[in-house]
Amino acid sequence: MLTFLAAVAVALALVMLLSLYRVIAGPSVFDRLTGLGLIGSKTIVLLVVLGAWHERVDLYVDIALSYGLISFVGTLALAKYFEVSGSGSAE
Repeated sequence: MLTFLAAVAVALALVMLLSLYRVIAGPSVFDRLTGLGLIGSKTIVLLVVLGAWHERVDLYVDIALSYGLISFVGTLALAKYFEVSGSGSAE
């Protein structure tokens, strides 16, 4: 079981790296925000997988929920900022 959880954790980390590429090289602000949202959701899943690995799912789920709320609010704040400033307008 630990081997499976380790493989899932590595796969999630690789997918997060692909999303990080979208954040860095994204052609528009909205692509970058989408990449940040993907990284946030993958981090939540990775925290739960790590919790199962360490056999402390209860603790890691609490951390994942807190991180999810912070990530969501941060994404909303960035989206609102780019909407108001107009730098994220579609071309």
